[in-house]
Amino acid sequence: MNPDIARRIETLESVDEGGARRMSMEPLVHGSERAVKTDVLSTRQVAQLLGVGEATVKRWADAGEIDCFRTPGGHRKFRLRDVTAFVQRRNFQVADTLPAQLAPGEEAGGGEAIAAVEKSALAGNASALIAQMAALRLHGHELAGIFDDVIAPALQRIGSRWEAYKLNVAEEHVATQSFVDAIARAQPLAEPPGEPNRGNRGTAVVAAVAGEQHDVAARMVACLLRARGFEVLAPLAATPAADLADLVQRARPRLVALASTVPADGRALQEQIELAARAARASGGRVLVGGAGMTQIALPEDVPLLRSMRELEHQLGTIGGHGSATTP
Repeated sequence: MNPDIARRIETLESVDEGGARRMSMEPLVHGSERAVKTDVLSTRQVAQLLGVGEATVKRWADAGEIDCFRTPGGHRKFRLRDVTAFVQRRNFQVADTLPAQLAPGEEAGGGEAIAAVEKSALAGNASALIAQMAALRLHGHELAGIFDDVIAPALQRIGSRWEAYKLNVAEEHVATQSFVDAIARAQPLAEPPGEPNRGNRGTAVVAAVAGEQHDVAARMVACLLRARGFEVLAPLAATPAADLADLVQRARPRLVALASTVPADGRALQEQIELAARAARASGGRVLVGGAGMTQIALPEDVPLLRSMRELEHQLGTIGGHGSATTP
């Protein structure tokens, strides 16, 4: 492995005075000089990040090609730095797989990281996108922050270029689909270290409202909710109001998350939110909304407007497990 890469990976681990490892929580936009803990991943998480089967990861581990350790129950666990070393050592050829080697300046997020992500998306390279997100995660940035500070601005830049006729429809669709594919693989980056969550926090419904064709933000929300232990039902784009309310009534979710960018009909959007909120209240659930479209309507008092994925993470902290909700 390149000595510089090896040195950078080795400095990512730190131990507190009691011997326990800790994770930096510095904001993404400011970067961090602090060392950070590498995540501990399950076999499933490694397989998902590398785009291979679990059996392949187990075979590599058993052959000593990728370092792992076992829990008292015999389950294999992998440190992200060891997965990184494997990728670099073996020159692993799943197009730009985990993790990317960030150029100077990219590890702090901001303009450099946004430009790199935008370039990968326009090239249709979802593997490069997940690699870049994993590399930022390796530097201690939470996935919600990566979504807020890198992915969302890159999407906005691509949308602006399309509106200015600097990208055609096909190019914009290729970039969007790349983000969709990368987000689908990003869940392990948000899961707590160790065993993956087992869906013990109840059901959540995630959708873009009627007439809303843009569902990338809704997919980010679904990713974060699954990583936090929710079973997610995600009808996603352009979910009709009556169908959404029917799903909420049948599923009895603890959480309903709805997204809207620019509503074609503000009155219809308001009616849909009120209908979903009534259905959720009937089963003790909560409704959260986000997106620029939601700022143009009067929301019910018990429906908070979230302006970032970080705010979503904060809201999730107010919801207990096993069907009991708490309030801030």
